[in-house]
Amino acid sequence: MPSGSVLVSQLSDLGPGAQDNNRDYANNTGPAGQTFQVATAGTAGTLVVLGRGDSASIWNSGGAAPFDGTEQWVLQLGTVDGNGAITPILTDNITGFTASGNIADYLAFNLSSPLALSTGVTYEYTISIDNAIHHGDPWMGWAHSTGDALASGYAFNNNTSMANPGGGDGGTTPVMGGFAAPNPGGYDFAFAILQVPEPTTIALLGLGGLALVAFRRRA
Repeated sequence: MPSGSVLVSQLSDLGPGAQDNNRDYANNTGPAGQTFQVATAGTAGTLVVLGRGDSASIWNSGGAAPFDGTEQWVLQLGTVDGNGAITPILTDNITGFTASGNIADYLAFNLSSPLALSTGVTYEYTISIDNAIHHGDPWMGWAHSTGDALASGYAFNNNTSMANPGGGDGGTTPVMGGFAAPNPGGYDFAFAILQVPEPTTIALLGLGGLALVAFRRRA
């Protein structure tokens, strides 16, 4: 379970919810994401999401193979206007991530740069996997609620229009089309946006670490 200062989250209903192979996966041609708003302004530092137990670098004779670190994950955060159009404000390319197959646990993605979030603005995150550079066909399924659990946002696919023709899972390089097309399932993904610790907190943690070192040296 995510720990720390939470800016916004949907952790009240962890599902599993009905699986939608076309819309719940990071390797879709219209990868899955979630819109949200924050009740209090703050600076985001980490996105935490929950795997639904259906993930792998490739399926082989032994089943779901672990991610091997060659996969390239793409994390996008942006704003969403009244027409559903996305304006990206941060895009991170993440490599070297390794994990077991069939993940049913929380995954934390630390942002490359802290991101200031304001009240009254609709934001979004999208996570995809670039299949083109990997030897197999990696996929990652996200856990979601059984119904509309987050009043300030909705699950979506990052498509080329609001028509939401469906994700079309697997086999091709995911494309973030620039529109937060609402998922017709009417649910929300399980996620949390964690705030960057305040400088005073970081300083206190540093002093605590120094005190611990000093104590050990005296022992």
